Amino acid sequence: MADPIRFYFDFSSPYAWFALDRLEHLARMHQREIVWRPVLLWAVFKAQGIPVPLEAPAKRAYLIADMERSAAFYGVPFRLPDVLGVSTHLAARLFYAMTQDRPHIAPALARTLLRAHLAENRPLTEEAVLLACAAAFGWGPEEARAALQAAACKQQLVAAVDEAVALGVIGSPFFVVDGEGFFGVDRLPHVAWRLAGSGQGGQNDR
Repeated sequence: MADPIRFYFDFSSPYAWFALDRLEHLARMHQREIVWRPVLLWAVFKAQGIPVPLEAPAKRAYLIADMERSAAFYGVPFRLPDVLGVSTHLAARLFYAMTQDRPHIAPALARTLLRAHLAENRPLTEEAVLLACAAAFGWGPEEARAALQAAACKQQLVAAVDEAVALGVIGSPFFVVDGEGFFGVDRLPHVAWRLAGSGQGGQNDR
C-alpha cells in the first residue's frame, strides 16, 4: 500500500482551511490516506529560526488581502478572525484526544475546528468554542475538558512539532508525499503531479 500524505497544519492557518477539499480529493483520486498532524506554527518557526510573517507590517497587509482573495478563488467560506496567529494548542490537544478515542472521526473534528475559527470567527482560544465543537461528536463537557489537559495529548502535540521540525516543515499547510515536502495550498497542483508519477516522467495530472 502506498504511503499516506502527511498533512502538517496549524488550526489558525487560513491556507490550511483553503486546502482541505482539494487535498481530500487528491487523496481519494490516488488512493492515499491522509495523516493529519496539527502543530503549533509559532513553535515550528521558533525551532527553524523563521521570523513570524505577520510581524512585518507590509507582509501582514499583503497576507490579509491575499487571504480574502484566496478564499474567493478557492470558493471557501472565510471570515478574517478578530485575532490572527493565536496559539491553537487546545484545539490540537482536542484533536489528538479524538485520535485516541475515535480515530476515524478525528479528521471531521479537525474540519469542524477549522471552520469554527476561519469561517465563523469563533476563537479557538475560548473553551466554550472547543466544547461546542467536541459536543458535535458526542463528547460531553467533562470529557472534553479532560482531553484538553491530558498529559498524553500534550505529549502528542510536542511530538508532532518535533517531527515537523525534523522533516523541514516551514509553514502551514505543509504536505509530505513519499518523503518530499510541499509548502502551501498553491503547491497542491505539484502534489497532484507527484502523486500521478509525473515527476518520474508520467503524464501531468491536470
